[in-house]
Amino acid sequence: MNVEWLHSFIAAANQKSFSKAAQITNLSQPALSKHIRNLENNLGIELFHRTSMGIELTEAGERFYTRITPVLNEITAIREELQQFSQSNPIAIGGLPSLATYYLPNKMNELKQLDRPITLMIQNTSNELLQSLQKGRLDAAFVDAKYSRESLWSCELFTEPYYAVFPLNHRFISRTAVDLAELCDEPLIVHQAPCDSRKDIVEQIQSLGYTPNIITEVNFGDFIFGAVSSRMGITIVPELMAKNIGHLQLFALPINNFGRTRTISLVTKSKEFGSKLHHLLSN
Repeated sequence: MNVEWLHSFIAAANQKSFSKAAQITNLSQPALSKHIRNLENNLGIELFHRTSMGIELTEAGERFYTRITPVLNEITAIREELQQFSQSNPIAIGGLPSLATYYLPNKMNELKQLDRPITLMIQNTSNELLQSLQKGRLDAAFVDAKYSRESLWSCELFTEPYYAVFPLNHRFISRTAVDLAELCDEPLIVHQAPCDSRKDIVEQIQSLGYTPNIITEVNFGDFIFGAVSSRMGITIVPELMAKNIGHLQLFALPINNFGRTRTISLVTKSKEFGSKLHHLLSN
């Protein structure tokens, strides 16, 4: 039984006219009449006497009107309650630490157009974020695209290279770029495992036949830059992080022949919500 049919029935019963009911429901009269016929066919009863003077409820129609009016009012109240809940219920968005620090804050004005509060969850790996998304703890996640899953909707946002970051006293300060092979013996500061970028860095150095010279592991965030500023060693980070060190006593160089870039994807369960979110972020 279609709820639109019920609204048309209630309007016709109250107005005692199909034409007047069509006006208040913003339907054409043929469309409203079809709703009534469909409802009568579904119930197997005649709801209205149709005469040259207008329409009247049949005895069955009177009984149906009495029973269905509070039901329809309750449906309307439930719908309004759920709409209010949806508008006040926060949208949970998850991102890797670098994205939560340097990418998502710049997108908050666009996300405000969703007209709902936004909460941000930071997790260290793309797999953790995708698990949270599948379990319903997140509505959307920003992850490394190579970890995306076919069961989820995803859309690539941007691709970035990796950069090496050095203290100002480093011998490469006059360079414009550096080869990965030149970094293999450098004292290396990395984020603690598990970490998507750390995995890429280790694999690329190993592909040249070297064992990464990891001297320090730090927590996520700018702590890694503090360690480099203290001249403990160098680090390798995605471009998004490397472009935000202007306030620090550091410099960054692009890495030649680093075999990987990092592609960031927006991932959601719902194509409709994901497409809406992507449209906002692209403006």
